[in-house]
Amino acid sequence: MKLKTLLSILVLSVTAIIPVAAFANEGPEIRYVGVTADRTDSASLQRGARLFVNYCLGCHSAQYMRYNRLTDLHLTEDQIKQNLMFTTDKIGDVMKAAINPKDAKEWFGAAPPDLSVMARSYSTEKLGAYLRGFYQDDKRDTGWNNLVSPNIGMPHVLQELSGVNKLVETHYKIDGNEIKTEHEAEAKAQAQFIASPTMASFEHHADKKDGKVENTYIVRTLVNAVPGKMSAADYDIAVADLVNFMDYVAEPNKAKRIQIGIMMLFLLSFLLGAAIWMKKEFWKDVH
Repeated sequence: MKLKTLLSILVLSVTAIIPVAAFANEGPEIRYVGVTADRTDSASLQRGARLFVNYCLGCHSAQYMRYNRLTDLHLTEDQIKQNLMFTTDKIGDVMKAAINPKDAKEWFGAAPPDLSVMARSYSTEKLGAYLRGFYQDDKRDTGWNNLVSPNIGMPHVLQELSGVNKLVETHYKIDGNEIKTEHEAEAKAQAQFIASPTMASFEHHADKKDGKVENTYIVRTLVNAVPGKMSAADYDIAVADLVNFMDYVAEPNKAKRIQIGIMMLFLLSFLLGAAIWMKKEFWKDVH
């Protein structure tokens, strides 16, 4: 493989970690712009753990994570007992939800899922977008809906931090005035979708009317109507910390595994260089 090709792959790999993501989920295309947290940032993981036990552990368990494993985050057992243990007194216990599963199923229609490996089932980008995507919806029993997962049964547990978001929906289609062609309608919708400073969804509908296909492009965005305890920037960081901790819970040894993998690549590179040198030394006198 040529050096130019390797450099191209490296550039693509680097750009892939920029905290801007867009993905499709069997429906609208979702785009958000937000910060991400470093897996090796202990302070971020500690803040994420605090958010998890305060806002998630009431309904969701993390049955494969024991409290004493949180010492990996540079916390002492006393700090864990005093600040993070609200559902048990034993440091060796797993992180179980405070709510009774039967009550949860009755109240929400289904038992809240265990979050132990949620970051492996869904990408951290999608989890971050989901936690940023709640908006007020009076038609729902919980009073909330979600841009990433419409009609979800979960209420917005982080409301006091984020405040209340409202949904703004814009339709683009041929109207004979401002929009005269389908291409123009799609272009305007895509422009708003891409320019959204936070969350946005893009959806295309093709409906038959009077024997003709009528295309409509819908862009949905969120606008903060009632401020929360945190500013938008601080809430963005809080979500990144929470998702970072969920990623840690899903695979506690991930950072060490990546570190060992990098070290092994350097070792293999050294051995490859040594093998090439030995090959040249062996064959230089052979004619």
